[in-house]
Amino acid sequence: MIQQIDLVVFDLDGTLADSLPDIATAANHACRSLGLPEHSAEAIKGMIGGGERQLVKRFLGPGRENLLEEAFKLYFDYYSRHCGDLTRLYPGVKETLPLLQGKKMAVLSNKRQSLTEAVLRVTGIFPFFTAIRGGSEEMPLKPSSEPLLALIKEVQGDPPRTIMVGDKPGDVLAGKGAGTLTLGVTYGYGEPAAVVAAGPDFLVDRFADIEEIVLEKIHHKDTETQRNTEK
Repeated sequence: MIQQIDLVVFDLDGTLADSLPDIATAANHACRSLGLPEHSAEAIKGMIGGGERQLVKRFLGPGRENLLEEAFKLYFDYYSRHCGDLTRLYPGVKETLPLLQGKKMAVLSNKRQSLTEAVLRVTGIFPFFTAIRGGSEEMPLKPSSEPLLALIKEVQGDPPRTIMVGDKPGDVLAGKGAGTLTLGVTYGYGEPAAVVAAGPDFLVDRFADIEEIVLEKIHHKDTETQRNTEK
């Protein structure tokens, strides 16, 4: 029996929004301020994942743990002020989200709560989401399933009727651990081969294809119900 999807949970960076230009600019601002070498945007892309502190540790490099707090403050303050300068939604996001409004939608990000909300507001898609959950000190980050389960409970959802959408293996693993369906996207910051290796239930190269997957589940469910009624 094909299960209907009632809740769609999206990752943010690399899934809904291409925030790399602003993240890289903020990271290099911190590096410049500390007299350290800057990084290419491509290098910063490989450092994203696991929250801001992990990002700061990675762009500082080994042996600079004593600079972590100062670097974090430089990064966080700059990014908070400039998180919408160059960030853009991925193609198809603005057009597809309205088509999914019959379902509950939520965002689960490892990015700090305040920054997650700021990016959603500046890109104009904040109103689409029933719940928005960013990273915090009180709960582990993805790939832990704990924040996803907490979000599902918050919106009174059901894991088997939920699909977790993201660009990193951690998104897929969080969904699997929570008992949801999982959908990996190949256009974001994760290595496509690593996303595939995580074993998502669905894989798409374009955001717009998410609509077909969600609505196809509904279509099959409706067809099955109709056939049972006709018998």
